[in-house]
Amino acid sequence: MTAENGLNSFLERNDIRIGLVGAGSVAAVYVEAAASLPNLAITAICDVRRDAAQALAEPLNASVYADHRDMFAAGNLDVVVITSPHSLHTPMAEDAAIAGLHVLMEKPMATTVADCRKMIKVCADAGVRLAIGNLQRFVPAVRQAAEILRSDQLGRPLLITERRAVRYDPESRPAWFFDPELAGGGIMMNIGGHSIDKAQVLTGEQVVSVNARTWRRPGLAVETEASGVMELSGGIQLTFSITSTGLPPQDETEVICENGALRLSHTEGLWMFRPGEAVQLKHQTGHDDIVTAFRDQLLDFTGSAPPSVSGDYGLSVVAAVQATYDSAADRTLQRTEY
Repeated sequence: MTAENGLNSFLERNDIRIGLVGAGSVAAVYVEAAASLPNLAITAICDVRRDAAQALAEPLNASVYADHRDMFAAGNLDVVVITSPHSLHTPMAEDAAIAGLHVLMEKPMATTVADCRKMIKVCADAGVRLAIGNLQRFVPAVRQAAEILRSDQLGRPLLITERRAVRYDPESRPAWFFDPELAGGGIMMNIGGHSIDKAQVLTGEQVVSVNARTWRRPGLAVETEASGVMELSGGIQLTFSITSTGLPPQDETEVICENGALRLSHTEGLWMFRPGEAVQLKHQTGHDDIVTAFRDQLLDFTGSAPPSVSGDYGLSVVAAVQATYDSAADRTLQRTEY
């Protein structure tokens, strides 16, 4: 049975049963997003912190587990959404595939290119669907910006500038985010992955090389700052700066094209610029937009067509992150590994 046939066999029932692995903040957004989809139901939640799973499951009357293998073996699920620590993604995907469950894997797909490839293979061999939670193509402002760029009204994209400032410290995030073995990296893996995804979605191209540097604050084992230049296929340049040094929160992307520019800002929305003209196309991005993106991601994952964000795409983002780390370590230009 192919992954698509396997999924279609229960789409006809109009009652897709979802299990969540992980009961953190991302899982809570999946719960909120699924609530608006009548043909989807979250019926089981697993977390090693059983109290966290219980708190998320109780309003849903969902089953609670402390071990994902017990949840998979119970046999009352069709798909699983995995939001666990990053280094656990591939072994959990393998367990899900063996149990015949379709997999929506939260980003980053894995911590290494080799683990991404393994995940793709085990899901394909088991005949289950695999989608990756690189969310940017479902964010309304990013989707609108990508449509404008595809329309060619601004000409060919030439340069992307990505600026992110976030809080990234043990007081603001779970402890495992600062364990290199569990997280696979720091701010570049977690925040930089969004920047890479956004640039690739906007342009339809992929990162092919990276020249970057990273830094970490004293006492931390993962990087807290990253900057550099990436080249995308098609000759497009991405310049990025990702920092956590106390600057005001910032999430801003500028796309310079032959005949104008776009600016996407979390606080100022989407703007289009042409000589003598500036037009605001969408106001600031809020929580409702993020819930919409998660909802549309679930719809895409459970739809009749193959998922928009495939395992191969998820691998491309991890490959660009890995090239960033390799470049920073060697202080050389690194090609991405696909």
